[in-house]
Amino acid sequence: MSALLRPVIRLACSRGINVQSVRFAHVGDFAVGVKRRALPTTTSIAYTIPTDAYLLAKKFQEVARQGKLDDAVAIVMQTKTRSQSVVVWNLVIDAYAKEGRLSRALRGYSEMRRRGFMPTPTTFTALLKACALSDSVRSKEVADELFRLMEKQGVDPSIINANSLMSVYQRKHDMEAMLERFNNMPEDGPMAPSLATYTILMSSLRRELLARLDELSGKAEAAAAKAEGRVLISNSSRTARLKENVHRTFDALLQVWTSFAEDVDRRLSHPVDGTALLSVDAHIVNIVLKACHAVYRENRALGRRGFKVIEKVYGLDQTFGPLLSKPMISTREPAVPLAVRIRQQSSGTNDLNRTPVLDDDTINLTLDLCTRDEEYTKAIRFWRSLEAYFAEELQPLKKNHTEKIEALYARLNQPRPR
Repeated sequence: MSALLRPVIRLACSRGINVQSVRFAHVGDFAVGVKRRALPTTTSIAYTIPTDAYLLAKKFQEVARQGKLDDAVAIVMQTKTRSQSVVVWNLVIDAYAKEGRLSRALRGYSEMRRRGFMPTPTTFTALLKACALSDSVRSKEVADELFRLMEKQGVDPSIINANSLMSVYQRKHDMEAMLERFNNMPEDGPMAPSLATYTILMSSLRRELLARLDELSGKAEAAAAKAEGRVLISNSSRTARLKENVHRTFDALLQVWTSFAEDVDRRLSHPVDGTALLSVDAHIVNIVLKACHAVYRENRALGRRGFKVIEKVYGLDQTFGPLLSKPMISTREPAVPLAVRIRQQSSGTNDLNRTPVLDDDTINLTLDLCTRDEEYTKAIRFWRSLEAYFAEELQPLKKNHTEKIEALYARLNQPRPR
């Protein structure tokens, strides 16, 4: 994976980050620094104690859905151990995790282990979720320790666990730890990066890009200067450095996207046993397109790189030409869009073809980028490619874009096909 992350490593190094070694916090006992509060044992509702784990899980979910989580947990605590199960305790931990109550989630884990139930990957996914949503200053430290604890407990981490850990880093704005984790992932096997892995990393890089653009615009600094009653003095060398940071961050994001697309293509062309195929969804495409829009004003050439992303995923119909009365005839075999290849190869074998590859945001972001750059022909070629390859996905969305498409055809003095 190191080859995939070279541009991102360069970005990290430019920010003074050391990505050559993993830094783990030195902690003593498990979850040091986070007080594990006792779980509730009394309830405010009348109930019948469940006699088996299935009924207990059902009762827990029923009470928790009523907004009475502590009552639901108290029912579990009052039930005999023989009527409990790891599934029940995973429900308890996950319920506290969703509320960001890390101390209670950790106590749930302790109570589960005290009763002799062995944790599963699902257990640790819930605990890591609690770390991500917690406000505790120690939550990242706890998350690292939890991931190491899996091996001690004989639990093989899954890619879902790895992604959960990366989500903790994302929430805590720790790009160093995220890059390190990603860089250590294998290219193949069950722990190879998934769509979620790439999405987490690219979302973080986009957030980093927006922060760099804010610095460049000087909005925050201007507001601070105004509040302090001082005059803001322009500094050309500082501006040049900020522009370089913007360009470097955007380049890192686009190169991670390129690595992702290459990884998708590699797994489609050369499948490896034990390595899942990668899908492309609207969300990850939208991350790139939003980044292109964000950077466009600063650097038009960077923003235009979004067109390559669109062409790679959805295709651009090369038979349409605005100056011709008849469709263009091309002797070159057009490349099959990546999203189409995924759908063709995954059809009937797994759920990849069910991943939403297109949404209103994707269409709007693409058409707006084309309009912004006065690439009206490209906009129509994109739309015609959607009609050709993604008719089913496009059908419920068409009415939302009819006016815009008709305006584009009119601008090109071309009649819109009916």
